[in-house]
Amino acid sequence: MKRIKKFNESVDDNKTLLYYALDFDDNILFMPTVIHMDKLVDGEWVPEDVSTSDFALVRGDKVNWRLHDNDPDKAFCEFRDFGPRGDLGFLEDIKKAVSLNRFGPSWDDFIECLVNGSLFSIITARGHEPDTIRKGVEWILDNVLTDDQVYEMHNNLIKFSYIFKNNEEGTVNRILRTNPSNDRLIKQYLDSCEYVGVSAPSRGGNTSQPEKDKEIALMEFKQKINDFANNVGYKAVVGFSDDDLGNVKHVEELVDSISHEQFPNIVKYVVKNTKNPDNVTKKVRFVETANQAPGLESSVLPFTQFNNMTNKLYPQGPDNRQNDFANKNRRETDYLAKTSEEIFGKEGKKKKKKGKEKNKPKQDEETSE
Repeated sequence: MKRIKKFNESVDDNKTLLYYALDFDDNILFMPTVIHMDKLVDGEWVPEDVSTSDFALVRGDKVNWRLHDNDPDKAFCEFRDFGPRGDLGFLEDIKKAVSLNRFGPSWDDFIECLVNGSLFSIITARGHEPDTIRKGVEWILDNVLTDDQVYEMHNNLIKFSYIFKNNEEGTVNRILRTNPSNDRLIKQYLDSCEYVGVSAPSRGGNTSQPEKDKEIALMEFKQKINDFANNVGYKAVVGFSDDDLGNVKHVEELVDSISHEQFPNIVKYVVKNTKNPDNVTKKVRFVETANQAPGLESSVLPFTQFNNMTNKLYPQGPDNRQNDFANKNRRETDYLAKTSEEIFGKEGKKKKKKGKEKNKPKQDEETSE
């Protein structure tokens, strides 16, 4: 599988927060969960289980496929908390997917999101309740992230706690002394994230309109992060990824229709289609503002290595550790030097991020959009 580029493209404003909205199945992980279907064979309906990726292809074929016995509860019982495995099914399938190295095209994005301490919303067509989905995320924190990544995540969350002024005395542990999911600061972080199974009973249990239901969940998340950014005087960038072509098209149309007045603190949207992991496509929309030059709303800026907000404000390298300005200037100078070498044909070796490759099997460094 080719390594894909990240959500975090550069923006003009240094004070920018990055937020993630991600589908789960076949996007973060290729889950082994099956959907119970019936297939028309020689005029008779024959039970047949399908994967989530196959379901995305056949669910629109009403002639040859149907839900098992036309009963959504039977068809999707493995995707809900009242299935044969109860609310442990989702966690069991995460463990199995990780053990088999079945990482999806947005796995790296999700790990990056956790390490950076960025708020996220998991928006899945599944019918699990928020606590069930959260338990799966907690297991990933405790069992997949490396020690270095957990350390970096905790430090980033400390910095964010000061930015958002929620660092009440006694609530922030300077040193992580327990499993990540049991740490008070990380719990606070996870409390601020969203875990949405759009067909969960608490959201009406509807399985017939996942695109519309995901739109509603995404709009709720956008409102939340717009308010977050506004509270601290920052701008926000929102990245969304899904492997279902119908969902991607629906969100792309939604993003095109959003005005600056709806979410004035969100300056950019990135929508990634991960249907083909080897050819991830991406649509970027810059929201026009009063101070923005005409035409910029449809432009695409290049990825850079120094565009993450926490990296800009709080450098972690050994050089000039206490001098934020010097660190930022040094990184940007290094980037320009690297770009010059590429322009003049000098090849440079890419450095791997420490601990990153421990999260999944070694892959080549080629990128694709």
